[in-house]
Amino acid sequence: MDTVLTLGGLDGPGSRLVGEYSRVVVDQRGRILLIKFGLPYIAVFDSTGAFLREIGGRGEGPGEYANISHINVGPKYIHVFDLSRGRTVLDTDHAFVRLDRFRVTFNTSAVMPSETVVFAGNLPTSESAGHHLHLLHDNGDLRSYGEASAYRGPNYNRQFVVASNASSAWVVDNTSGRVEEWALIPEPRVSRFFIRSVQEFDRESVPYPEHVFPGAYNLDARLDDSGLWIVWQAPDSHWTKRTTDPEVANRWSKESTPQEIHDGVLDLIDPKTGRTLVRYRSDIQLRRFVYGSDMVMAYEETEAGVPWLHLLRARLERQAQSAFPRPQRSGRALEPSPRGRILRPDGDR
Repeated sequence: MDTVLTLGGLDGPGSRLVGEYSRVVVDQRGRILLIKFGLPYIAVFDSTGAFLREIGGRGEGPGEYANISHINVGPKYIHVFDLSRGRTVLDTDHAFVRLDRFRVTFNTSAVMPSETVVFAGNLPTSESAGHHLHLLHDNGDLRSYGEASAYRGPNYNRQFVVASNASSAWVVDNTSGRVEEWALIPEPRVSRFFIRSVQEFDRESVPYPEHVFPGAYNLDARLDDSGLWIVWQAPDSHWTKRTTDPEVANRWSKESTPQEIHDGVLDLIDPKTGRTLVRYRSDIQLRRFVYGSDMVMAYEETEAGVPWLHLLRARLERQAQSAFPRPQRSGRALEPSPRGRILRPDGDR
């Protein structure tokens, strides 16, 4: 993993949007867009990390938001998803195009080459509830697919991550090893699935809707020519405490840095066999893929509470190195990557 760029600190333009629940995308012109879950603002940086401006704001007008959940990029448009309002479409100049109103319950998505957005999970509408896959088309038309199943009901917070190309989508359960392939042409349907057996998930995860902190969670997925990539997190091997009490979990989070509690993991999977080909594990949390690019976003917080976002690029090599140096703070471009190691995933099937 090579560190391409770092954003963060306690002050400076755009720094208020840097945190554990930040999301970063790269738009069609190479600019970096930064949001923080639940806030109505979007910070814009150039490709070197220099701040350009802030767009958005709280309100009901065009290009204004209430609670941004995430942002994604397609060939022509930028898609901003608001928990309260739906999907706002922006053009490449970040100008308002259209608002498509629906209840957004997802914090990940995939954008197909056709500009259709793919979601997975339970959507709380009479037409969609109980159906697993949802396609939001360029014109705002929302369609849901899959047989009505156990996903029907009030479990709106059940999360899945999704990756796609022009003809298929891969749906990964947030808290288990189940991975589904959906054929999207001519009509979306599940074509096959496999169950990944990963030690941390087998040991740490519990069936939904139970919640144990810290746990193992799939956070994001991406599909490219190398295979299916999954970003996930697991409890740090030195952190032995567990709780089901949200107040206790919140106290632990405030008393300790994220890297003391969780490790970040990046897996490359052969989508034909489900076999894990290579694994990169970092003491610093790997949070999400950077949509619109081939990078991964990592989050680090110092003991003094200073937040940093590292934009990392995975580099596949035949001979893996056992360790990497820590990043230096002296410049924008940093040395290869934060406290990571490449592992042979011998414990997985």
